[in-house]
Amino acid sequence: MKTIDKAMNLLDFFVPDTPEWGLTDLSRAAGMDKVTAMRILNSLATKGIVEQHPQTRKYRLGTAVLRLARIREASFPVVALLQPILEELSDRAGETAHASLAHGASLTTIAIAEPRIATRAFVDPSQPLPLHATASGLVYLAHVDAATFQDFVGRIDLHRYTANTLSTAAQLESQLSLIREKGHAIAVGSYQDDVIGIAAPIFDWHGNVTATLAAACVASRMTDENLAQIVECVLAASVRATSAMGGDPSRISAARAREVAS
Repeated sequence: MKTIDKAMNLLDFFVPDTPEWGLTDLSRAAGMDKVTAMRILNSLATKGIVEQHPQTRKYRLGTAVLRLARIREASFPVVALLQPILEELSDRAGETAHASLAHGASLTTIAIAEPRIATRAFVDPSQPLPLHATASGLVYLAHVDAATFQDFVGRIDLHRYTANTLSTAAQLESQLSLIREKGHAIAVGSYQDDVIGIAAPIFDWHGNVTATLAAACVASRMTDENLAQIVECVLAASVRATSAMGGDPSRISAARAREVAS
């Protein structure tokens, strides 16, 4: 299991900004000795998870990753289910909509829909979303089971991205309690100064939070009225997404009813 954890740790370093790594640089970044890193990379290369450039000798993700992604989507088409819901949310809210899945101590964006206007929030699908600094991450943390939450808390780096980022455990606990009560999360400039995130959970058939759905809004055009409308849109989309995933949307519906009533 330790070897698998080390392999997954190495794979996390392959991002669009650094799609290729030399052995020395990768082992140093991962805090791993070169012999161990080379052994793991060679094993991954055997299965096509990574490949080595024939001239530069640098490692990059291999084609087996594409095959696994296609198999996952074909057998359980999450993106196909969520994309039309995101498109409708983006049209109604006039903002960028996106859905995310948990990956390690962060979230990975799996689908995006952008509004038909020039000024919009940009969501980079390759950039992991920190759990403590984004509306998506906070609403996910607020709805996971106790064991999963404790596991995440032990791994989360409360890095401060902006002046509004939650940077202490006490701040995080207080915010999560409020989110559980309201059923959605609002993060005002906590990851990017000019972006307001509004997110709601997506539950599976076991009642577990399996994904999140959010609107990334340009802060400069947000009013209290717009905020309330977009919250309602996000909750409505979350109800649809949970139903599409085979889950029971009653928890979200109750939160939506409370939000509309208030």
